Amino acid sequence: MTHRVLADALAMAFLAGESTFEGVITRLRRRLPRNWAWLRPLAKQCLMTFDGRTRPRHREVVQFLLRNQGFRKASAKHSADLRVEQWMAEPMQRRPGRAALGWGVPAIETTGALAAWLGLEVSELDWFADLKGLGYKKNVPRLRHYHYRTLTKDSGNLRLIEAPKTRLKELQRRILREMLEKIPIHEAAHGFCKGRSIKTFVAPHVARWVVIRMDLQDFFPSLGAARIQTFFLTAGYPENVADLLGGICTNSTPQEVWKDSSGIR
Repeated sequence: MTHRVLADALAMAFLAGESTFEGVITRLRRRLPRNWAWLRPLAKQCLMTFDGRTRPRHREVVQFLLRNQGFRKASAKHSADLRVEQWMAEPMQRRPGRAALGWGVPAIETTGALAAWLGLEVSELDWFADLKGLGYKKNVPRLRHYHYRTLTKDSGNLRLIEAPKTRLKELQRRILREMLEKIPIHEAAHGFCKGRSIKTFVAPHVARWVVIRMDLQDFFPSLGAARIQTFFLTAGYPENVADLLGGICTNSTPQEVWKDSSGIR
């Protein structure tokens, strides 16, 4: 068995449940048929590495294992005796980060459960999330989930307006109502927040001697799918669920389209 194959199996076990020492050890020992002594220090090191962080991705745990000297020594020394007893992955559990412990978001733990929650077939869910950007690899507008138009700014530059089509908008609105609106809003945020307005935004700055006004260049296209997916990982969703939620909430328009908005049809 190669280092990579073993690391892949153990990473799945590490991520499948609560990040407690006994829980991790129990799941690791389900993977391997013997009570290997090196599993305990490995589990401790892995927990220490990812403690306090957003739920790590599978590839991050694999990379940690492959770099870990104890794992590599054990894998090389016992390669003839090591075999994975249980390849079937345990059901992933929702594991919110510390900041998300009080968020009352739905406990969706599988792709099938997410599809059912959104009223979709799994194949439809994959299509709407479009994690591989397939809708933009062919110039077929009807396969895309957004309508586009451009506006000319006062500066003469173009602004690209992207409006989700009806079905995608319905999915995004449900995620907004039943997930995102349950999450506390930072006190500095006022735009598009219920109960807040331009008045609440301006109020703290009234009578100040100096007020600095700034704008962020290309703010919306800078928020790629990876950043949105990481947010859902923080909420505790398993990696595959977080990726699909991020895909639905993020327009997968390639960056080169933003750079040349005139290319949208």
